[in-house]
Amino acid sequence: MRYRACVVLAMLSLSAPVGAQDMSQQWAWCLNEDKAFMADQSIGGCTAVIQAARDVPANMAIAFNGRGNGHAGKGQPDRALEDYDQAIRLNPTYAEPHYNRGNVYLARAQYDRAIQDYDQAVRLNPNFALAFNNRGIAWRRKDQYDRAIQDYDQVIRLNPKEARAFNNRGISYAKLRQYDRAIQDFDEALRLDPAYAAAWYGRGDAWRHKGQNDRAIQDFDQAIRLDPTLAEAFGSRGIAYYNKGQTDRAIEDYDQALRLDPEYVLVFNNRGYAYSLKGQYDRAIEDYDRAIRLAPDDSLALANRGFAWHRKGQYDRAIQDYDQAIRLNPNAVVFSLRGSSYSAKGQYDRAIQDFDQAIRLNPDDAAPFNSRCYARASAGQLAAALADCSEALRRVPGNADFLDSRGFTYLKMRQFPRALADYEAALKLAPRQASSLFGRGVVRRQMGDASAGDADIAAAIAIDAAVAGQLARRGVAP
Repeated sequence: MRYRACVVLAMLSLSAPVGAQDMSQQWAWCLNEDKAFMADQSIGGCTAVIQAARDVPANMAIAFNGRGNGHAGKGQPDRALEDYDQAIRLNPTYAEPHYNRGNVYLARAQYDRAIQDYDQAVRLNPNFALAFNNRGIAWRRKDQYDRAIQDYDQVIRLNPKEARAFNNRGISYAKLRQYDRAIQDFDEALRLDPAYAAAWYGRGDAWRHKGQNDRAIQDFDQAIRLDPTLAEAFGSRGIAYYNKGQTDRAIEDYDQALRLDPEYVLVFNNRGYAYSLKGQYDRAIEDYDRAIRLAPDDSLALANRGFAWHRKGQYDRAIQDYDQAIRLNPNAVVFSLRGSSYSAKGQYDRAIQDFDQAIRLNPDDAAPFNSRCYARASAGQLAAALADCSEALRRVPGNADFLDSRGFTYLKMRQFPRALADYEAALKLAPRQASSLFGRGVVRRQMGDASAGDADIAAAIAIDAAVAGQLARRGVAP
């Protein structure tokens, strides 16, 4: 998820030097306190001061700093940097141009250079709250959340009524998954500034991570009311609705987030996942394609697109995406997904290798044991398959998929009463699980109850027309 944090340019409050009235006006334009003047007017004022103050380095430094602020305000960062450099050369003990130059580097994602300037700014002025705040932002963007929190602590010590510092510290606590502490900071930010949309959003996202989706939605609603352009709030509210099983409402929010930010990679990925859940795999793939075009190294979008290809029965294309995802981020989930595609192709040895790797990477997860059970049973490795299914069920008793796999294994072993018991248990948990209905139908026929067996098989095919062919390829037929 993305977060917004405030970066503010400092303007030094100084009285204009005694002199002609027009020079006093030039100083006022140059310093541009409260941003009362247009950037070009400020730049012109500073240029006039620079030309008139050549014998007073301290005044020239102030004017170069002010002109740098004008260029920064016009979106001319290179010219701003030149002026900040000149201000620092003229007066190395002047904190503001270090801070302002740090802001330019921060905007360019040159975080180490930004931090160096903020370091110098707070050395020269230990009470420079804005420099601590923005250095905290730089640390956070480097994923060094503890150091960011230390800087926000300093801001709050210097200015306990600074709502942005509480908001920014809350963001860092949330990144550390310390959601209760994050919520406390967002609460304080909102007490200080009830119209602070970013803090409503941040608190909502913390509630969402705690699984309290209704409270999250309430906060996202408030954030959107205050700032209808806040794409992050729509994106995160979509996730909360998705978590509540309201997939269509989630998609509506994802749509709006993408209207506001057409390059919001995470939302393309999340909307694709929602379409996939609805069985709209072509629409899902379109969204994953867009996410991958924007972020070619997004392993999550690649893995999710692979899953959509798998669900369409295009296992080779799925495997291609999983291969790329694994190159970028070799994690247990993607090895399991690729193993399932190899298993669906009947390449059980390669599937088992992937499930082995998934188990090595995450030995506490029961799911790869279940998947390896199913592949081993399909390959005729029945004793090893039974051990895997039993291990999966030991870890997660009462899982319908795991019971289905063990029922399949018992069926292949011709232990029909045990197979029947597992299929019955699976269907109590998931009455429309086509593979369990089909398997129970086969077992019933084998046990002499052809009428009930045929009814189960017909019901399974009505739910999933492909189930008969899938199980036939694995050696199970009526």
